[in-house]
Amino acid sequence: MSARFAGSGVIVTGAGQGIGQSVAEAFAAEGAEVLLVGRTPDTLEAEVGRIASQGGRAWALQADVSVPADVDAVVAAASRRWPRIDVLVNNAAVVHEAPFLEVSDDQWSEVVGIDLTGVFLMSQRVCRAMAGRGGGSVVHIASIDASGADGPYVAYNAAKAGLLGLNRTMAVELAELGIRVNAVSPGFTHTAMTESAVTPEIMDHLLHRFRRVPMRRLVRPAEVAAAVLFLASAEASAITGTNVIVDCGLTANLYILETLPTP
Repeated sequence: MSARFAGSGVIVTGAGQGIGQSVAEAFAAEGAEVLLVGRTPDTLEAEVGRIASQGGRAWALQADVSVPADVDAVVAAASRRWPRIDVLVNNAAVVHEAPFLEVSDDQWSEVVGIDLTGVFLMSQRVCRAMAGRGGGSVVHIASIDASGADGPYVAYNAAKAGLLGLNRTMAVELAELGIRVNAVSPGFTHTAMTESAVTPEIMDHLLHRFRRVPMRRLVRPAEVAAAVLFLASAEASAITGTNVIVDCGLTANLYILETLPTP
């Protein structure tokens, strides 16, 4: 591994599992000290131990990104520990499965509160700190669901679509302050949550014969992490306001010919 982030301070929200876990480990492997933020302290501390066992540096804070006081506490702690916050990765997200006509007010509020408002709160507070210390980089974890309906997940789909609008606006307003802002939109990704949601037979299909996807497989979390690290690095110094899609080609295919009747 290189040391692109040696000496950097990096905050990753939702870092206890899945994509957030892979992102945190990738930054630590390249020299960063990573602050893991999430609502479940046990998983965060387990990840801190995992990173330490791999020779990396990490620490954890329990926080709900939809609560302004929690966000302020995270930014204050990071600012006390580091001379500057170099990178923020907004990964924390929740989802509720329910048809549009049956989504409750509470379900809508929780998803939008964490997946969109939480990103706004973390980004605003961190970018205020970055602006006074020479800039930095923000990477949002969005989703291909921002561009198309994916099952009965209306609040999630809407929040991720809003996140792409936030991404562009932040990039334009913060560029002159030395802050770059980008997004990564994963497709269907192989995580523990994916495995728990389907049968072993379906999982095998998704891993090896996923016909809806040109590459015939799920995205790997490490592949999402690689895109995040690139966008956060000096190698992407002229890139801001973009959305990198990591989906094994899924959204490149409109899937029209495949669904037409055979002559």
